[in-house]
Amino acid sequence: MVIGLLTCEVLEDEMAHMLCRDKDIGKVTFVESDPGKDSIAALRALMGDRLTVIKDVADFRPDPALYLEVLTAMLRVGLHMDKATLKEGVTEQARVLSEKSDVLILGYGLCGNVLLNIEEELSDLRCPIVMPRNEDGSTIDDCVCLVLGGTQKYLDQVRREAGTWFVTPGWLKHWDTLLVKELHCKDIDMVKWVFKKADYKRVLMVDTGIGDIGTLRAGTKNFADIFGFYIEETKGTLNILERAFDQAKNLLDKKERSDNAKRCVGR
Repeated sequence: MVIGLLTCEVLEDEMAHMLCRDKDIGKVTFVESDPGKDSIAALRALMGDRLTVIKDVADFRPDPALYLEVLTAMLRVGLHMDKATLKEGVTEQARVLSEKSDVLILGYGLCGNVLLNIEEELSDLRCPIVMPRNEDGSTIDDCVCLVLGGTQKYLDQVRREAGTWFVTPGWLKHWDTLLVKELHCKDIDMVKWVFKKADYKRVLMVDTGIGDIGTLRAGTKNFADIFGFYIEETKGTLNILERAFDQAKNLLDKKERSDNAKRCVGR
């Protein structure tokens, strides 16, 4: 049985953590790409021969000796700079992965509602889709809400301080170029001007428990110093990602039981 996993590089650390620690996964096959280099290196160090890297999804061949394996591809965070490009990239790669998967996890939220109807638009895929969700079943808004523990926890923090900029380990890796483009600014000085006009005051560091906390704090401090923000920290969680993986496994179990029943009837 194969779980397809399509995710953004801003979640690379969290996804690598999930994959290497899930004892049900016998093997991970990673589709080689520039955004996935760090994840491949991390997984290779932790998984050894349980990791395979291929150049193209078409090269993937499931291992019949394994009950569960994951075929994963990672898209560059820069796709977020253009709504049409992001939607096209996710849709296209989801279709490719689905051809080799029994269930497909989309490691994305709504991303500013760009992916609001993505499940409906991909309803013709040969396999079911799983997306990260809040406890009430609604789709997670974005990667910050995902690692905070849900949309409500995001709103709670905004009510505490409306002028909050959230930083996660993955976001900090790309902020210097991502932020300029996301706010459509020509340089950091213009970003400072935008932040001042929008009355941003606080940077909230979300500690997901992944990676070195000292590195995360140093990166957060550097960001805060540049923009004159005060710093606060909050604990993140991987519960929402874990639920998505559990849901995918449950769908696979149902599929296996259904396939077994069909084979019995066929006899």
